[in-house]
Amino acid sequence: MATKIIYGLSVMTLAMGMTFTSCGDFEPTGYEATPDLPTVRDMKATVSGHTVNVSWQLPSDKNITGVQFIKNADTRNPIMLEANATSYDVKGQPLGVEGYFTVKLCYGDKYVSEGVTVTATLPEEQLAGVTSLTNTISGRTVTLSWALPSASGITGVRIYRDGDVSAAVVLPANATSYEMKAQPMDVEMTYTVELIYDEYYPSVPSTVKATVPYIAPKMAYLLTTNTWQDLPDDDERAAASWFASQDNAEFIQPSQIATLEPDLYPVIWIEIDRVGLPLGWQNLPENIVSDEVIAALREYSANGGSLYLSNMATQLTVPLGIVPDNMAPTVYGNGDGGSGDDVWVINPYLGWDFRNGSDQGFYDRTAHAIYDGLTLEDPNGYGYENLPLIGPGQREDHNCLWDCNIYGRGSYPDVIANFEATTGSLVLATWGHVRDHCVAGLVEFYSNANHGRCIANGFAAYEWNQNSGTNPYQHNVEKLTSNILNYLK
Repeated sequence: MATKIIYGLSVMTLAMGMTFTSCGDFEPTGYEATPDLPTVRDMKATVSGHTVNVSWQLPSDKNITGVQFIKNADTRNPIMLEANATSYDVKGQPLGVEGYFTVKLCYGDKYVSEGVTVTATLPEEQLAGVTSLTNTISGRTVTLSWALPSASGITGVRIYRDGDVSAAVVLPANATSYEMKAQPMDVEMTYTVELIYDEYYPSVPSTVKATVPYIAPKMAYLLTTNTWQDLPDDDERAAASWFASQDNAEFIQPSQIATLEPDLYPVIWIEIDRVGLPLGWQNLPENIVSDEVIAALREYSANGGSLYLSNMATQLTVPLGIVPDNMAPTVYGNGDGGSGDDVWVINPYLGWDFRNGSDQGFYDRTAHAIYDGLTLEDPNGYGYENLPLIGPGQREDHNCLWDCNIYGRGSYPDVIANFEATTGSLVLATWGHVRDHCVAGLVEFYSNANHGRCIANGFAAYEWNQNSGTNPYQHNVEKLTSNILNYLK
């Protein structure tokens, strides 16, 4: 360690600026000549480990109001000390780099003395790093493990990938493993682990390389029973049976949600459609509305996972924070239904009667991706095309959707525009016979800082098993579902 003392400003003029400056915000004009102000004396710097202790003695002057400590000629950011301060510990000084430490005295909040400067250099050294660094790969998670040296002064562990120190994760000093989640696939990555000594100084780095193999993302279907064959309603079993035949599809249990990585499972489908189930999300199957499962779904969604909520499951938009408590679906049916000769359709032309001009809006949603490959028809003679979902015969009439009239127009042209603005959504269809706006039965809720994307489909026409025979529009039910799931991936 080398030290030297510099008095006055003859050596430091360029670095330290003018000799007499204001101490604080005071900028004197037209005042008396600057007096000859006493400076500190007997200034010295002592190195102890990674700390430089700078000390000095003060002159016997009662007008001293503060002490400025300046590191490495940074006069714009002096450290202000009390008037009686006689030492300061410098931490974080780079190893092997000569440091300049200057002390000035403030007098009467008006004048600053000349600076006295001392230098010191911390010796360069190689600090012991971790040993036995290894990695294991599970899915897209790389788990790093290491051993710590028997060294003192370790204050943290730093991990970074491919040399990007700015994105480093800093762990407690006693950490010996860490999971790097959602890692890139099919790319060799270099993981570096360093120890941090005395809060500033990195150790010798240890590195390990790892490559996560490609894993095809999967769609998930949340079961409320052990197997899909055990589901209590024929419509749920029919939906799950179709899902089981799709590529990259996987059934999951509620207990698995907390472990799902949205990159590998980008969408979860929740389908609830049961005769006699009372209104209210709390009345949905108990094992999907527990505090633990709701919290897991919220975290999955907040991390970028998408949700498809169909039939009575649209009510989950409330506990998941997608809509406020006072905007739960209220148009609801849970009976056995009845038989009819018409075709139940959904209407992507919102406000059909306003298409030629009105103070209310006309919204054509047919270009949305969920309608790709679907053929619109007018089987009921409404005068405009719709998407047929279930033909004549027995229908259960299980709506679970929003009546936008409840919320009014607000400051928007119509109830649809107000609903969309209030909930951060896009209404994709209303009832087939509705020519104005009325209900929101198929809704895309956009992602925000609190949740990911969600599509809610609460139409009674979206029935997976028509009890009176084969549904001539079953292909539309299946294609619409496929489009929604693919869109949400």
